[in-house]
Amino acid sequence: MPESSRHPRWFALRATVLAVSSALVGMPASAQNNSETPTETPSAQRLERIELSARPQTTTELRRQSTAAKQIYDEEEIQKFGDVSIGDAIKRLPGVSLSGGGPALRGLGSYTRILINGEPAPPNFDLNNLNPSQVKRIEVARAATADQTAEAIGGTINIILKEPPRSRTLEAQARVSYQYDNPAAGLNLSWGERIQGSTAFNLPFSYFEWNNFNAVRATTNVSNANGSVATGTRVSEQHPHGRGYNLTPTLNWKINEVASLNTQAFINQGRWNWSDITTDRRILSGQPVFADDSRNFGNWLNARLGTTYTNNFDGDQRLELKANVQYNANDFTARVFRGGAERRLTVAENRNPSVTQSGQYSRLVADSHTVTAGWNFEWRDWIGRSRTTELGVPLLPIYEGQDVEARVTRLSMFLQDEWEVNKRLSAYAGLRGERIETKTKTPGLASNPDPALVVTPMFHLKYKLDEKGQHLFRSSLTSTFKAPEPMQLLARPLVSGSYSDLSKPNDALSTDRIGNPALKPELATGFDVAYERYFTGGGVASATVFYRHVRDLIRNRTTLEPVSWASVPRYVSRPVNFDSADTFGLELEARGRAGTLLPFAFSAKTPLDLRASLNFYESKVKGVPGPDNRLDRQQPWSATLGLDYVLSGVIAAPIRLGGSVSFTPAYRTQQSSEQSIEFARTRTFDLYANVPLSPTMSVRLIANNLAPVASENTVAFGTQSSTNTVSKPRTWYGLILTVKG
Repeated sequence: MPESSRHPRWFALRATVLAVSSALVGMPASAQNNSETPTETPSAQRLERIELSARPQTTTELRRQSTAAKQIYDEEEIQKFGDVSIGDAIKRLPGVSLSGGGPALRGLGSYTRILINGEPAPPNFDLNNLNPSQVKRIEVARAATADQTAEAIGGTINIILKEPPRSRTLEAQARVSYQYDNPAAGLNLSWGERIQGSTAFNLPFSYFEWNNFNAVRATTNVSNANGSVATGTRVSEQHPHGRGYNLTPTLNWKINEVASLNTQAFINQGRWNWSDITTDRRILSGQPVFADDSRNFGNWLNARLGTTYTNNFDGDQRLELKANVQYNANDFTARVFRGGAERRLTVAENRNPSVTQSGQYSRLVADSHTVTAGWNFEWRDWIGRSRTTELGVPLLPIYEGQDVEARVTRLSMFLQDEWEVNKRLSAYAGLRGERIETKTKTPGLASNPDPALVVTPMFHLKYKLDEKGQHLFRSSLTSTFKAPEPMQLLARPLVSGSYSDLSKPNDALSTDRIGNPALKPELATGFDVAYERYFTGGGVASATVFYRHVRDLIRNRTTLEPVSWASVPRYVSRPVNFDSADTFGLELEARGRAGTLLPFAFSAKTPLDLRASLNFYESKVKGVPGPDNRLDRQQPWSATLGLDYVLSGVIAAPIRLGGSVSFTPAYRTQQSSEQSIEFARTRTFDLYANVPLSPTMSVRLIANNLAPVASENTVAFGTQSSTNTVSKPRTWYGLILTVKG
């Protein structure tokens, strides 16, 4: 097994447990500078006649008012550590981890849905290509509601882009960063203006670069047919680098006192490079097969134009109409070298046009019910083309240079009722039906399976244990699903790069891959039960228990079989509807002033904010032998501890300092009766300091991934074949200069 954790981890873990448990017990809170409890106001979705306040609602107030549980994080929280990508910022949020390069709620990476302004992000959308300066807030919901999407077994992460400001704003940021011996730069510009009172615009632009370095060691053991084992170690240097830009112009027109029209474009474009060059090879036994050197590069483009019309009528009714057109494209060239000479060349391009249209109508009924009905329509086409040559000869002549296509058409309708039963009790009931039609086409094969119809009821309950709502009880009962990804449906084979000679067999660790047009959606039912404690001054602590039962679980299965693209049987990995699974867990969170969460240790005047989370997860996949038959990449537990401190008296203005540390333990997953994967422990440690230079200028110093821990995983097939990969990342340092007008 990978190395177990050391003492620093357990120190931070104890601190996390102490902060969360003390907050939940509800120890008396000391007085804060802002001791006034925020006035309770209805949520944004609920229609009521209310008195408007000039003071904007805090993220904690918005969280408390929502009937369905959600966590909200503003741009100050998002930009605190000066991250280049929004993906790096999201990984520090409570209960969020990175799984396969993407964010995962509750360790359920493939079941976590990413939304952009409430609309599903395009397939394979990379959060590393979105700069945090473009984002207004992030909403994390672990239980689905009918008006957004039911395709969220693990939950949703809704990224809200910036809107036009109420007054003129000018802001510029310049960034320089350094990792190992690789410098990078960045620039953020934002200009917002209001024209003639009824029209406002915002024009944010960001340019970003990344320039990273990883040292990788891979040791492979392969069992041969004669019973011998070939073992070899390859050491290489990986150098991912690239650049890109984001442009998000927004125009908001206030038609009259109750109607408005908002139009927003989103353009994200860039170029990436990636190389993996061998520095050492060692044969330990037999005749091992080593991975070849590679140099890859590519381009991407994400373009989106959307408009939203909103009419509040007389205050008892609300109409919202949305329309979006989107085009995503990427291309790449992959060159593989053996012995210094180019052996394999792949040139590929993908195109993904889409159109979405949605609407909803809400009405206040009997002064306590907000009834909403609506629809969502989505048309999405994924078209890919690639050509691979081996020593100048097409590798798969039937498929090379030919289009493969996956087309998805969805129509959804929903109805929901938010009911204010009394001052303490709120209830939500929703029903959503989705019809999903998928068509795939590969050379020589077209698949048109019957459309899938998914009906998902949802119920949420919120009960205030006191008049002010400082103690809340929440419960949810939901039905959700996950449709197969387009790439999982395409029956186009991808040949193993290590065994590209199709007259010879491959091994179980270097499989060929192919999609499965017969995949069905995964269906899930489950519940959430939570207790939330809100403190004077904006602090909050919560404890949540959840359970999900997943049917028609999709998992990759590896088999040795005759194939049409090779003259000998090959090991092939394809997704199948495997069986069912159960997952459950406990999530603890606390955030607020140190004097509030830990009054026995800190004074109420201590300018220190704390945030901590501790999560425990368990899952069982039926049809896979235990004891480690958990869902893919779901860690058994995770912990995060962060702090922010205001240092005064050094210079004229206070300096804000902060840090964040997060952990996941080593764990093993049994993926099938023969295949397993082990992950070593992970730890990330980040620091920042924001130093004001003047009322309009500041400099932010950043250090990410201090004292880095090697990333390690071991993939095994049977008892003798395995690949152990160790990657050693580097610390990243940065400096950001911000000027506001």
